[in-house]
Amino acid sequence: MVSTDGLVAGAAWAALLVVALAFAAASIRVYKEYERGVRFRLGRFSKVIGPGPALALPYIDSTVLVDTRSVVIELPNLRALTRDKCTVFIDAIVRYRVSSPALAVTRVANARDSLKAVSETAVRGMVGELGFDSLIEKREFICARLRETVSDEAGSWGLEIEAVELSDVTPSERTMQLIRLREGAQINKRAGNIRGARRKPGKPGRANRRR
Repeated sequence: MVSTDGLVAGAAWAALLVVALAFAAASIRVYKEYERGVRFRLGRFSKVIGPGPALALPYIDSTVLVDTRSVVIELPNLRALTRDKCTVFIDAIVRYRVSSPALAVTRVANARDSLKAVSETAVRGMVGELGFDSLIEKREFICARLRETVSDEAGSWGLEIEAVELSDVTPSERTMQLIRLREGAQINKRAGNIRGARRKPGKPGRANRRR
């Protein structure tokens, strides 16, 4: 017969095994190829882990999960004023990825919201430096400049700006009225020049001058 002490010891070992397995299960995590974990040990930054399996110490280590895939931020219907006082509405997109998970977690509270605010300010500032015609004609140049401007700020947060694009530029109704008035004035001016040229008398020929 199995003694009572043996049963108690066996139950104790079984309990310890269950606790050890639970501890191990809570300590191991597998990170996908595009995932990184920013590890803090006792509140201080320790290292960036992943992809693959990683071990953490419960109650001592804490980890912030970071997705390193490309993300698109939409900036719809941004109201801006051009240098020549034309009101326009801009639709833009910003495509970025996290290049430094440690900076993205430790340098800024919310990387996405911060990047969105910086991008909106950059778009409005760039539009304010250009006339309406330049805004329409130099879109590729504007996008390149915007990417540089946003990258200067976002780089310190561990973000890589892959592209900034202006998907649509819509003038306000007031701006459209001004454009139509300007085009009408230019047409009238050209028509007046043509009529004036037709009314000018021709130069006298040699025969008339001899008389």
